[in-house]
Amino acid sequence: MEQPDPASEHESIAALGESAVLARILPRLESGSASLLGPGDDAALVAAPDGRFIVTTDMMIHGPDFRLAWSTPFELGWKAAATNLTDVAAMGAVPTGLVVAIAAPPELDVRVLEGIADGLRDAVATLAPGAGVVGGDLSASSVLTIAVTAFGDLEGRAPVLRSGARPGDVVAHAGARGDAARGLALLFA
Repeated sequence: MEQPDPASEHESIAALGESAVLARILPRLESGSASLLGPGDDAALVAAPDGRFIVTTDMMIHGPDFRLAWSTPFELGWKAAATNLTDVAAMGAVPTGLVVAIAAPPELDVRVLEGIADGLRDAVATLAPGAGVVGGDLSASSVLTIAVTAFGDLEGRAPVLRSGARPGDVVAHAGARGDAARGLALLFA
């Protein structure tokens, strides 16, 4: 994602208003194949062919969880999606949809939210093809906060539970364990 040009005109969330901000963000997001009714109504309608679904949620708060000085908005959107999509997959489900709530300072440049939306979109397309953002909320706050709730379809399978682990089972992970925590510790130092 390109970084905003500091010389270009700043468009704050407050100056644009919620409807105009949403009009710039929603076209950046796909609603996914399980969405029967996506963003724009009071709630989303998502298919659950299995009759059961997996649901998980995580929040990222500016300060303790991330800093805009350390991450691009695109990276924040990617991380917010990936954190939840991997939780759904860990339970043995196929991700079907995300609901994203963002609380942001009214003076924040809308391009930050556009970058977050682009990161969400690309993470979902890469990590969970067919899934999408089916709804969410936008609110004002003095602290930028991103909350994502993800849903998944078990497709008839039993959920994979931590309590089901047995000696001799294969435990798989992606990446180097502990790198994120070490990196965050270095940034805070």
